[in-house]
Amino acid sequence: MNATIFLGFLGLMLLLSPVVFAEAVRYDFDDVEVLYAAEFTAKPVSVSADNWLVELAGGTDKNLTVLYGVVNLKKDGRILVSEEYAKIGGEGGSVRLLVNSAQYEYYSEAPDAQLKFVKSQFWTAKKLNFEGENLITVVKDFTAPIKSVVIYRSFDENGQVSGFVIDSKVANDLSSIVDSFSTQEPPNENYYKVDGGDFRQAGDSEASTAVLRG
Repeated sequence: MNATIFLGFLGLMLLLSPVVFAEAVRYDFDDVEVLYAAEFTAKPVSVSADNWLVELAGGTDKNLTVLYGVVNLKKDGRILVSEEYAKIGGEGGSVRLLVNSAQYEYYSEAPDAQLKFVKSQFWTAKKLNFEGENLITVVKDFTAPIKSVVIYRSFDENGQVSGFVIDSKVANDLSSIVDSFSTQEPPNENYYKVDGGDFRQAGDSEASTAVLRG
């Protein structure tokens, strides 16, 4: 079973009052609740020099350090939105990204079926910033080029994370990134990966921004 959700615009636009600066839009929060966090080292697999993640890694043979998580963002004690976030970096620097859309697959059709696979698309057009003890912001900036990664999370039948795969893309417009996501499959080359168990994690590994079935 596959279910696709497109996140970001609708929930935030309906629930929040944005602060606009030039071409960027900022949403302010005062608290964050971490549902799940994982930190791991992602290793290159046949990575080409034009992969934008290579610059962060510091070379085609260099690893990436990835911090991935799911959080609830709050204001005045109320959960306004949930977000998946990623911070990816290496010898060449780092970048923070938030999720744009996601797909979920289960081991069966049962209502309580075990999660099998999650595909999450992150992009530089939306970022999570911490600007003080009580100020967390989500900033949207669609200035080209827009860089994205797709993180594939797989689970075994006991609900344990069995692996991460990271793919990447660069585009000059939103539509090409959004449109390509639904058909994008795990790559056979030019990607980064981490094997199951080779990471640190805390919280609910099956946490997600939303899980829609049907």
